[in-house]
Amino acid sequence: MSDVSARHYALVDRLKQQGFIRTPRIEAAFRSVPRHLFLPGVSIETAYTDEAIITKYLNGKPISSASQPSIVAIMLEQLSVQEGDRVLEIGAGTGYNAALMDYLVGDRGQVVTLDIDPDVVENACQHLLTAGCDRVQVICADGGFGYPAAAPYDRIILTVGAGDILPAWQQQLKPNGRLVLPLTILKNVELTVAFDRVNSYWESDSAANCGFMKLRGAFAESQEKETNSKALDFKEVLIQVNNIYPLLEPLPLNLLLSLYNLINFGHASLKDLKIKAYSQEIEYMPKAKETVIDKNWTKLVLSWQ
Repeated sequence: MSDVSARHYALVDRLKQQGFIRTPRIEAAFRSVPRHLFLPGVSIETAYTDEAIITKYLNGKPISSASQPSIVAIMLEQLSVQEGDRVLEIGAGTGYNAALMDYLVGDRGQVVTLDIDPDVVENACQHLLTAGCDRVQVICADGGFGYPAAAPYDRIILTVGAGDILPAWQQQLKPNGRLVLPLTILKNVELTVAFDRVNSYWESDSAANCGFMKLRGAFAESQEKETNSKALDFKEVLIQVNNIYPLLEPLPLNLLLSLYNLINFGHASLKDLKIKAYSQEIEYMPKAKETVIDKNWTKLVLSWQ
């Protein structure tokens, strides 16, 4: 086995051992798609670490990256892509995530990935061709509008942070489809949430901690209203985990995340968190122990089972 293959397989083994990869299909996709092909100019050693890698800066600020492999695995497990599915990805990045999904949908499926940045689109196209993934459709477009030309979709996934569930994504998803996105729940608190449509609202199947660069384009600044502070049962000034990481660096990551969740949600684990998303047009009376957070297009209702 070559050094490249050894490092590739070792990363997949670690992701599986740590519980990020849970199903055989996701494991097979990770083993079949070499990450280094999507990171030209990056060392093999770095390409096969469980780290996010910045791939583009604008005015000194990062605007595009290769997501951390463990987060990629978490979100693909949440998405639960089936063979033959039509999938829309918003945020093409390096093209790596699209390649993994291309493996999962197979010959009968279709993956469409969007990015607002022409350079990112061009690079993703080249990486996908290098990896032999010539079925993936890469489009330069504002992801806030989705891509109606190929709708409806069985699955929609965002690899950029969003402040709300935008109307286009709701309209372009099939009735029994699933939406996975990094969603801002509280100020500076982001979770990757898997939503299924239930009658007139959306309900979370799972949620996990994450951190992503934000959606750019027409909806970049208009997704959130002020949080309904009356409904929140948290301290007004939240201690952000970034401020305490340096002091607690020796602690295992799972303990740090538990502390982070405890500070922000009053619960150490997200396992029992349920999030429902209703249209703003719907009058909703919160029940006891429910937290309501108003967005521009939706209102989020958080509860703990």
